[in-house]
Amino acid sequence: MNNFVRRAAPGVIGLLIATAPAGLAATSASAAAAGTATASTAHVSAQPQAVMRWPVVRRGNRGERVYAVQYLLQAHNYKLKADGFFGPITGQKVRKFQKANKLRVDGAVGDRTWPKLIVVLKKGARGSAVRALQHNLRFAYGYRIAVDGVYGKQTLAAVKAFQGRFGLPRSGIVGLKTWNSLITHEI
Repeated sequence: MNNFVRRAAPGVIGLLIATAPAGLAATSASAAAAGTATASTAHVSAQPQAVMRWPVVRRGNRGERVYAVQYLLQAHNYKLKADGFFGPITGQKVRKFQKANKLRVDGAVGDRTWPKLIVVLKKGARGSAVRALQHNLRFAYGYRIAVDGVYGKQTLAAVKAFQGRFGLPRSGIVGLKTWNSLITHEI
């Protein structure tokens, strides 16, 4: 891939980026510019084309959405416990994350903060963002998978089933649309 990217004409790189899965275009663009391949997880750094509606998660909330926020903050190197309660420590970390990402600092995770917090995942990914995905799939939707931080065969099967259930392409890639469905539709 490295040699291909270095030798490719700018139009080809643009085509590669334009056809990348949702949420990976920004990572592909930076990788193409640097002459490197993209990793199995990518932090979404650009705002989506159309603003998606996301539930607001704030201080005092409990549940799977809070677990997702906490695990995703861990994925962005913020140290906090994932306990499903949005208390003062989670609020403090959200405000720090918002400030670092030039967002309105209000301590609530909503339409502008979720897309910056999301980590694009695919099979082979590891870490706290995978735990966020697995925890939600298991406890909000009933998929019988381990919450071990490893995106393996079980997680892939659950993701594809989830994507099919909500009318999404069954790609196994967990980008903005899949995260949005995961977070929005949970009870």
